[in-house]
Amino acid sequence: MGPPTYEVRLEGDVPSSVLDQLSNISLATRELRTVLTGDFEDQAALYGFLHRLRDFGLSVGEVRRGSVGAGPAGPDRRTSEETS
Repeated sequence: MGPPTYEVRLEGDVPSSVLDQLSNISLATRELRTVLTGDFEDQAALYGFLHRLRDFGLSVGEVRRGSVGAGPAGPDRRTSEETS
């Protein structure tokens, strides 16, 4: 069993320059929000990721724990590597 998957919903769009610095994260845009999905080994890793988002000046609206390996659904699904 792998690490838990979390969805982090941000208000607005995430600049591509920020996405370039986030590895192993999937991205989807929904209803004027950006949804980043990633697997985090533990809560410390998740909190570290949330602090990085804050350092980039991004506003986190919601964090959801999902099922293992569940990426975002929808046509805008892509990884941060695909956005550069």
